[in-house]
Amino acid sequence: MFIRCLGLGAAFLTVVSLNARQADQAASAEKQRTAAQQEKDPTQKHKTDTAVADLLGGPKLDPAAVERGRKVFVPTCGFCHGNDAHGKSGPDLVRSALVLHDKGGDTIGPIIRNGRPDRGMPAFSSLTSEQIADISTFLHSRAGDVSNRFAYKIGNIITGNPQKGSAFFNGAGHCDSCHSPTGDLAHIAGKYDAVELQRRMLYPVPNVIDALMGKAVKPSAPTNVTVTLASGNKVSGTLDHLDEFNVSLHDSEGWYHSYPRDQVQVDVKDPRAAHEALLPKYTDEDMHNVLAYLETLK
Repeated sequence: MFIRCLGLGAAFLTVVSLNARQADQAASAEKQRTAAQQEKDPTQKHKTDTAVADLLGGPKLDPAAVERGRKVFVPTCGFCHGNDAHGKSGPDLVRSALVLHDKGGDTIGPIIRNGRPDRGMPAFSSLTSEQIADISTFLHSRAGDVSNRFAYKIGNIITGNPQKGSAFFNGAGHCDSCHSPTGDLAHIAGKYDAVELQRRMLYPVPNVIDALMGKAVKPSAPTNVTVTLASGNKVSGTLDHLDEFNVSLHDSEGWYHSYPRDQVQVDVKDPRAAHEALLPKYTDEDMHNVLAYLETLK
């Protein structure tokens, strides 16, 4: 029982480790889906921002004030600070400590009205207190967008060469030894968006992030193992746990077996092993090329 508990604990830590590596990919896929929803329904962005503010304890921003502030900021300040407030010839205001501590224009108001002649910033004395407060709200919304990893859209990640991707798939990557573009990968690009497809290509394990969000998650294929005993007898089944000290499994009849590693030979057939082995070998170009090739499998 003690060995069993150790095995379960180690298996849990293994899952946590794998999901730490895939967290960014899972979050990226969620960003893409959220961005698509927001394009169809602009109110989705406000709903997302409000949900994140509730979760993190951040301020809830009035979307009308954000839009009013944007309309004042872009023609008045955008030529210097950029229309997205990330800076141009002037500094980035999204990460400005002065802006982050501002409340309704109490710190940025005097600067806007009086300008900073020594730094080339003109005065905008005609702006009202209400307009400055709206600018402040707009800037806080931009800071919120940066901190909210689900609120912004991912750029185009299909930048590779599909012909080179096909050559890698059928050559150095040996992907064709397990997968077929007319078999298990047929129409794969139509099933997943590019971000999710890339995640599955790099980390083909169940997406725990989706599971925690209540979405249906298809379990991964089991890992099979054969243990050869000192007597020469073999025991095969589904791997439960494997480390440098022990190996445990359930056989086809459901019986549980556990053995010290130094007393047996272990042969593991893990369908994910080839993907994990490729991770340290991939170049950026290889990854982009293979993704571009997979995107042709509509």
